[in-house]
Amino acid sequence: MGVNSTENGVFDLIVIGGGPAGLAATTTALNAGLHVALVTPDLGGKVGYPFQLSDQPPVDSVWGADLVHQFESFVEANLDDHLKTTVQNVSRLNNGHFQVALVGNNKPINGRTVLVATGAKPQLLHVPGEQELWMRGLSYSALSHAPFFDGRDALVVGRGGRALVAALQLATLANRVYLAPTLALKDSPLVKQIRKNPNITLFEGWKLQRIVGTDFVEQAELVRDYTTEVLTIDGVFIELGLIPNQEFVRDLVKFDAETGRIPINQRCETSVPGLFAAGDVTNIYAEQVPVAIGEGTKAALSAWEYLAVHYAQERPHHTTPRTERRLLQHGP
Repeated sequence: MGVNSTENGVFDLIVIGGGPAGLAATTTALNAGLHVALVTPDLGGKVGYPFQLSDQPPVDSVWGADLVHQFESFVEANLDDHLKTTVQNVSRLNNGHFQVALVGNNKPINGRTVLVATGAKPQLLHVPGEQELWMRGLSYSALSHAPFFDGRDALVVGRGGRALVAALQLATLANRVYLAPTLALKDSPLVKQIRKNPNITLFEGWKLQRIVGTDFVEQAELVRDYTTEVLTIDGVFIELGLIPNQEFVRDLVKFDAETGRIPINQRCETSVPGLFAAGDVTNIYAEQVPVAIGEGTKAALSAWEYLAVHYAQERPHHTTPRTERRLLQHGP
């Protein structure tokens, strides 16, 4: 949908990202009567990709998916300005407003505040079968999909504490967990727990060569030297970490040195006044939809307060028929 005219051509809030955090933020901002633009190619984020195993129907694989679908329907029905593209960069103007440059033949848009909710993408292993079997037994997050593996067998491939914790979490549910670390293990409390856990079989020094399955994960081939081990399993977890989608604000904020995420405080404020962030793109993340929803809502409320304090005179009072219906149906 095209961009509607706003007072002085400036949006109150520009939300970047259409996953759980972005949808919750947009819904909250619309209910507050703000002029909102949402920049995202699609809506729903990872909630739009149901997880499935061979003997199970596809289901929403994360808690809070129903609420995200409600947000999605509400935004589609009430938002005038959904720009179905991505952001090239965000800059701050001399008057304190922000300019958001869009990819493609799109004019930049301006906003008094910006909320970044673009999430994170998984680091890939780039082995045969990985792309074809994603969400069909293959996952990049044990936090999201471990509950599907009660009484089943699974392989964890990854490095660092993320892979070790994933294996330990799965071991409380799964029948058998195979762990193939991509780096040599060093002595630590986590490693000691891994080694003594009877439900975990450690393949240290082995490399995942390919994932096999017709429609779902069925086997994984591990190699070491000239030896091949074929595991019959129900799923594979690739735990190499997540890469935050934050390149377009690189010139605005300093990222967390260890994770590359956008640092925020308890109000979802970044170090730049008027710039907010929520969800997995920040250093406050949990890879859980309910957490992202809460953070997106909180970020939008913080932006609303910022607008009320800093732009009370610049933003004229307005009440449109749509706003009246929205408040009656959904409350303030």
